[in-house]
Amino acid sequence: MLPNVRRKLLLLLALFPVLAAFAQEQAPLQADTWVRVKNNKRPIATSFTAHLGGGPATLTGSVRNLPGGDTALVALQFAYTVNADIALDEIISRIVVSVEDLAGNTFSTVTIDPNTIHLNPNRVPLYYSATLYKPDHTRGRNGYTVRVQVFGNYE
Repeated sequence: MLPNVRRKLLLLLALFPVLAAFAQEQAPLQADTWVRVKNNKRPIATSFTAHLGGGPATLTGSVRNLPGGDTALVALQFAYTVNADIALDEIISRIVVSVEDLAGNTFSTVTIDPNTIHLNPNRVPLYYSATLYKPDHTRGRNGYTVRVQVFGNYE
């Protein structure tokens, strides 16, 4: 082998674990959902539903203000029901939940790493939750926005 080709091959082999990890983290965006929540002290939940792109799996969630008024609980459920005999698993690789004030400024963010858990067709749903800080009621603007992004792929 030529010396330059050998060096390039060795460099590529040395970088392969890094490239594989980078490729794994770049899973496509499957859902990007926004929900507006009233910023009151009553623990009334605001619910939402979204389909994961490219298939029949669904995300159902709720946002509830917690006692004390500083935090909100975001609860997520992933379900995958199909009538087909053969269906691909949904691989959820990352879930990002963020809270923004009404001006669009990010107030708090959490990233959930589900350890690449498979959402199997016609099996038990997957549940995740996160507690995030929320903005205070300011200048007559009552509310905030929660954004849920789900990254993954059908395989």
